[in-house]
Amino acid sequence: MKDKELIETPNNENNSDNLSLSFEKLDSKILKLIKSVPEFEHSKKMFGRTNSQYTSMLMSMTMLGDGPYHFMKQCMAQVQKKRAALGEIYFRMKKTAYKIKQWEKKGDEYSLILAEEAKVSLIEVENGITHALREIKMFQEAYEEIREHHGINENWDEADYNKLEEENHVRMAFRLALRKIMEAGRFDRSTCEYMESLGIHPMTGERLARQYHTEAGRIIDTGKDPSVKHFHDFLDSMVERFKGAHKNTMERVGIKTMIREKATLLTHDHEDLNYYLEQHGFHNSELMLRNEEQQKQIKE
Repeated sequence: MKDKELIETPNNENNSDNLSLSFEKLDSKILKLIKSVPEFEHSKKMFGRTNSQYTSMLMSMTMLGDGPYHFMKQCMAQVQKKRAALGEIYFRMKKTAYKIKQWEKKGDEYSLILAEEAKVSLIEVENGITHALREIKMFQEAYEEIREHHGINENWDEADYNKLEEENHVRMAFRLALRKIMEAGRFDRSTCEYMESLGIHPMTGERLARQYHTEAGRIIDTGKDPSVKHFHDFLDSMVERFKGAHKNTMERVGIKTMIREKATLLTHDHEDLNYYLEQHGFHNSELMLRNEEQQKQIKE
């Protein structure tokens, strides 16, 4: 039967009856089409998520920082994003289920059509929920693997995270430096400012990044392919070379302490910082502020 016949009706027949019949035929045709391609449902389940696991694990993990806490932070950000989405879906489904009950109570033809349409939408949502739950599990497992690989205690806190921020920024600065040399052959203003904020002389940073660029180029010219580990080793060597350089910028600005006790949530003692849990934490932060205020009054 031609598609045209599904919507056109003979003049000598009742239009409403034939319209109903036409849609029945159309419905039958759609169902037949779906049944004839069962792999569609399988493919929908396999391709349902936005990113592949490869993309999520390797690409999204390394875009916002270069260090274990940044990788873990990205995992938790993804988990939180999926949890929030599941919460929205949950309440949307409850609202839809309520509407279905109301439409079915009305019982008229249009209301029943709306109810049926809503039921179909609920079935479609099921695949999305399944994918979200699997991705939450995926990122939770990745979080644990990263934490264990880097020897990070389950009870880590904000001070632990901040202690490694210097390393993260030095690596990121030289990563950006190499990109600028590859893209434009020179540094731009923002890269120079980034280096200076870390206590690294911009000309020193530019020279070292250019030397690495030349070195890697020579290796490639010999027909060899340096792996990305070669680049990571360079970044690690820059961390060792400029460890503590940020203190020069701190001195210039007039900052005495980078990790401040009152602004940091602790879960364990930090003897290297002389910060102890019994003197800090959300449970006694108000007490700390009161004591500080009392000391100011005494001095006055």
